[in-house]
Amino acid sequence: MVQITSLKPQIVAFDQDNHIRDRLSYSVDLDAHGRYSFSILHEANETLAIPALVYGA
Repeated sequence: MVQITSLKPQIVAFDQDNHIRDRLSYSVDLDAHGRYSFSILHEANETLAIPALVYGA
């Protein structure tokens, strides 16, 4: 079975002229309390703000 924390999808975003705008990766980790945390990382491995979180949807 694959653990969600082992998956690190990489995303390439393009501008309107089809040039690469961003290279991002998504990361899911477990914190010290066993809860999942989600991060979006820029290609330099710096954490970006998550645009929107929806609870109870």
